[in-house]
Amino acid sequence: MASAVNDIDVTRTTMGCPIGFNASDSASFPQPPIVELPYTLPLPHATFDPDAVLNFVHVPKTGGSSLEQCLQDWCARNEVRCFHTFHQARPPGTWLGARTTARNGLDQLRALTQGERDEIRVVYGHQESGVEELFARPVHSVAVLREPTERWFSELAFVTRHTRVGPVPPECLPRDEMATYLCYGSDFRKGEIVPPNESRTDAYYAQRRAPTVPQLLDCLRQRYVKLLAIESDGHFAEVGKLLELRFPHATAKFACKTSKNVSPRAQKATLRANRSSDAFADAMQRMNALDLALWRHVRDHGSLYP
Repeated sequence: MASAVNDIDVTRTTMGCPIGFNASDSASFPQPPIVELPYTLPLPHATFDPDAVLNFVHVPKTGGSSLEQCLQDWCARNEVRCFHTFHQARPPGTWLGARTTARNGLDQLRALTQGERDEIRVVYGHQESGVEELFARPVHSVAVLREPTERWFSELAFVTRHTRVGPVPPECLPRDEMATYLCYGSDFRKGEIVPPNESRTDAYYAQRRAPTVPQLLDCLRQRYVKLLAIESDGHFAEVGKLLELRFPHATAKFACKTSKNVSPRAQKATLRANRSSDAFADAMQRMNALDLALWRHVRDHGSLYP
């Protein structure tokens, strides 16, 4: 049954998987064999450039809101020109059925003159792809990773609390969402590319483009200088080291002990209980082989360059 939300018809029954793939649909699954990353080997990374713009890519539910708040404070205390793309990574039109006038994360950045953009030294927040094209200087990206299943439950809890789509069925699974976000930003995630004034259906959510192993390695080689694992760097100490390296004259040290947008434990426990089976665990492993290998590498071997 459809209901009108802000003049847009929203049919809940057609939105079975507002995030992730439908595990009942074999076409949603990656075809075997899945080649995992050789995570004991060094990962490729971008070449160091002390004049590059630092871009902190906010992968959802990896502590990004806390890091953004700490970066905002650090920028203000040191009078460093920073740009926050905030939660603008959505087109005009609809956001999970509710109308929004917010534009995507880089539109405000595109609206600046080239001279204004050249003054920016740090960018952070949710964003679609293309930030590198907006600066004359190189752009070095940084991201935080999290154990894929835990990240998924946190996102599931967030969506359940903050959207109108109702409970997410147990058969909805992610597919290498961190690797996808690292390479493509929000372009192919959660169906954010939706024509204005149109209602979302499952068709939009299916338009994922998870990278292959070679595509991910090429993405890291071209763009990323540091990856962190939230499990081993909960206060983002490596971010502080990177900022000291890039901004040696900054007088205020970076410190981060903020906790924002943390999902309630009871809610995640309920979501987990509804999905506790060997079949679910096996499907999560198969759907997230790339994310798991990438996260294990960063957790066990540290970030890309010191």
